Amino acid sequence: MKRFLFFMALLCVLCISFNSVKAISNAELQDTSRFEHIISKGDTGGGDGKYIELSTLRDISTDARTKSIETKIYVVLPSSDLIREYTIRYDYNLTYSFANLVARMPEFTQRFPDFSLNDIWNLKMDESGIVGTVKAQQDYTLNGESKPTQPGYKGYEHVTFLTPTDFDFESYHVANRVFKKVFGIFYDDVSR
Repeated sequence: MKRFLFFMALLCVLCISFNSVKAISNAELQDTSRFEHIISKGDTGGGDGKYIELSTLRDISTDARTKSIETKIYVVLPSSDLIREYTIRYDYNLTYSFANLVARMPEFTQRFPDFSLNDIWNLKMDESGIVGTVKAQQDYTLNGESKPTQPGYKGYEHVTFLTPTDFDFESYHVANRVFKKVFGIFYDDVSR
């Protein structure tokens, strides 16, 4: 009886340790019921790409002026036999959406008579309105085996091509797509 209980306890420990990290493979990422491929400027067409895990998209907003979303995004890098899983939080300041800035044109032209739509573009270049933060990261091989994950360099822990979200760069387009998946409209089309 003691031997039986010992084996049952060992089996439970093994099950817990094996299930603590859920590996993902490139084949699984092709399941369109679970993942959506983000078509983006950074894709080369060589099998690389970014995928949103649909079940992880969560609206975690706590403020009317800022919308916040947390999700997992997988980045496939076939030449490195690597899938990198990022848990990312995006914060969207609605006052900086393009539509909201265009709606404020009369206010801007009253204060600055030479103000034009080009100046809105410049405002967005200075402050995109989106901040992205990497909350966690995990690496896998293309066939789904876990790999040791290297921590980011000091000061660069949260800098990826998914964050920070500078206006009109790859990271901005990904964040805009994530916003649309949750709220049904692109971030830059939101006017308050």
